[in-house]
Amino acid sequence: MNRRYLTAVTPLPDHVLQVDFVSGSRLLLDMKPYLDKIRFRPLADARVWNSAVTNGIFVRFGDVELSHDEILTMAEQEHRFRLSEKGEENNETLK
Repeated sequence: MNRRYLTAVTPLPDHVLQVDFVSGSRLLLDMKPYLDKIRFRPLADARVWNSAVTNGIFVRFGDVELSHDEILTMAEQEHRFRLSEKGEENNETLK
């Protein structure tokens, strides 16, 4: 079975990753909070960051790989963090 979830990825300035989904949705994921993690340290190198490609399921930056599920989980965590900063975590349901 050949499933595809992602149509394109674009590494933007300031370590924001633009992810386009087959549904037509677009996600802007701030990767800066992850750059201090061993797994994501290579992304601090501009050449590695700008090498982002997708096969429809994974995003690859050289040896660093993210699945579409991981990307969605990271986006959800970022969303919850922002809500908690605003004190709205209990007032809004993640869609």
